Amino acid sequence: MPVDTDAEIRALRTVLRDLVALSAIPTAWVGREPAEVVAGLADTLIGLLPLNFVFVRLCVPGIAGGVDATRGGAWKTFPEWLESRLAESGRLPGKETVPDIDGGGGDQPFRGVVLPIGVNAEGGVVAAACDRIDFPTEVDQLLLSLAANHAAAAFQSARLIHERTLAEDELRQAQNELERKVAERTAELRRSEAYLSEALRLTHTGIAAMDGATGEVIHSSDEHSRLYGFDPEHGVPLLEEFRRRVHSRDRAGWSEALGRGFSEAAHVEGEFRVLPPQGPLKHLRAIVHPVFTASGELDEFVATVVDVTERKRVEEDQRAQLWFLESLDGVDRAIQRTSDLEEMLGGVLDVVLETFGCDRAWLVHPCDPDVGSHRVRMERTRPQYVGASGVGVDIPNDPGVAGVLRSVLATSGPVRFDPESDRGLPRQQAERFDVKSMLAMAVQPKVDAPYLFGLHQCSHPRVWKPREERLLHEIGRRLADALDTLLILRDLRESERKLEASRAELAASRARIVTAADETRRQIERDLHDGVQQRLVSLALAQRTAEATVPPELPELRAQLSRVVDGLAEALEELQEISRGIHPAILTQGGLAPALRTLARRSTVPVELELRVEVPLPGPVEVAVYYVVSEAVTNTAKHAHASTVRVAVEARDGVLELSIRDDGSGGADPTRGSGLIGLTDRVDALGGAIEVVSPVGQGTVLLITLPLDGA
Repeated sequence: MPVDTDAEIRALRTVLRDLVALSAIPTAWVGREPAEVVAGLADTLIGLLPLNFVFVRLCVPGIAGGVDATRGGAWKTFPEWLESRLAESGRLPGKETVPDIDGGGGDQPFRGVVLPIGVNAEGGVVAAACDRIDFPTEVDQLLLSLAANHAAAAFQSARLIHERTLAEDELRQAQNELERKVAERTAELRRSEAYLSEALRLTHTGIAAMDGATGEVIHSSDEHSRLYGFDPEHGVPLLEEFRRRVHSRDRAGWSEALGRGFSEAAHVEGEFRVLPPQGPLKHLRAIVHPVFTASGELDEFVATVVDVTERKRVEEDQRAQLWFLESLDGVDRAIQRTSDLEEMLGGVLDVVLETFGCDRAWLVHPCDPDVGSHRVRMERTRPQYVGASGVGVDIPNDPGVAGVLRSVLATSGPVRFDPESDRGLPRQQAERFDVKSMLAMAVQPKVDAPYLFGLHQCSHPRVWKPREERLLHEIGRRLADALDTLLILRDLRESERKLEASRAELAASRARIVTAADETRRQIERDLHDGVQQRLVSLALAQRTAEATVPPELPELRAQLSRVVDGLAEALEELQEISRGIHPAILTQGGLAPALRTLARRSTVPVELELRVEVPLPGPVEVAVYYVVSEAVTNTAKHAHASTVRVAVEARDGVLELSIRDDGSGGADPTRGSGLIGLTDRVDALGGAIEVVSPVGQGTVLLITLPLDGA
């Protein structure tokens, strides 16, 4: 059979060309992404080899997931075909040729080949389809396999490079994040350190560290150095330098406590004072605790030192304020305990003597630099320092004493006479009463002359403190108020006593007047009854006798005499009414009950009587009740237009209660008219009380109470 040598040569040249082209492909894929390698292989195969369909799947063995690429549409059912093959055995065991492929719509059949990459297709799959009858030839398969292997190697390299790049990116990102966090944390720590430093400065708190073996100071915060008066810019001072700054009275205790902490490796704390060269005295509180290594050996001591000077000052102020308030409370209780002036002054001086711890407390009256001598009004002393009142002498007003008085009067508060003041004590009095220091002030009540209030210290020259001056000033102010109160109270009591005596005298005088008036009424009534009334009765009888002797022939004379007799009878009756008005004889003869019943019968307004009197009543009380009822009934008949009057009298528990009520027009005014005023005077004269209630249109009520014991 003849051989077409030229055709074979052309075919070989084509194969060589394709081989050369495929051999150059890996170089072109260097540095590409895995997806680009897969797409490049598919494009190379579809373009280099005359193929109608190419599918490429490349994987990295041992790593899940692959990259697919498809070119051409001749093998439309290839995905289903591949899935069915994988579903059967889970892998592609080797090369597989598909002789007849449905291209979908063409008469020309397609032939396909599927080549696994690597063992069991671990490196991927290459599938191709072509309409050539001889496809796939050995050369086709060789070229496909060669291209697939080159691509698999390039893909794995690209995948590894990609993974390494991702890892490097992640590492770089993590490094950047770590550096950012370190920078943020460093900035935060620096801010915290600045905040802590500022907080330590503001709270006056210092921190120091000492070597556990040598005891030397290895660290001293800026504020710690400043607390001891050191400049932080000059480095860390030695322990001995710190010790020398401690107050001399606290230095031994400071050293002993620190030494005990070192020897016992124990926690120590305490308070002490430091005296910086350029600053005021400070009170510090230190807490020192040991720090141990992981093996349990002593490493160092850390000390925290706090400036408690302000706290000490506040505590001292609180104690001073508490002392001030408690002292004033004692003075207030002494003032309020009694209303007796002498007892009050003595009680206040007792409290002052104990509160100030002085040797003598006193009051001189008056505080007048122009009098001849002064009397110690009240004094409290220690037993060994008897004062002027104890020896019973007055204080002469010599120039020294007068000068003290003028100084005190010219000042609104206490005046010091002590070693640190510019005022001297009166020499003669200081020697006589052994006075070393004095604190005095003027107490000026509004209702009396000024007092000199003072303290003596006899045991030693005492310098009076400002808080003691303040306390004495406040005590003096309260003492002035108390003096005003008690002096006014004393004057008020004296005025009340005089007023009570005047009232008693007035009541007695009024009682005497009422009694005298009643007695005069009785005397007039007896005189009328025994004198004028008897003469009128005699005249009436004589006239009747004369009338009876007139002859019948003189009827006119008989009628005239009869009229005279009738006139005498009327005059007698009127005189009897006048007599009863002056003083009812029935009251004297029968008592209060019959007299009131007689009043009720004679009243033009019906009167209801309710009498509950089981004991004899004093005469003045009976007279008063009779006239009150009489006046009230008369006023009701004249002015009230009432339909009835109710009168109730009851005597019990030494008191007589009288009530008179009517249902008239009301509106009675006890301040107008002589009737009610006279009744009020009569009731007051007996020590009783009268109340008038008379609202307009609602009747009038009189309520009277009269004592039975003193009547």
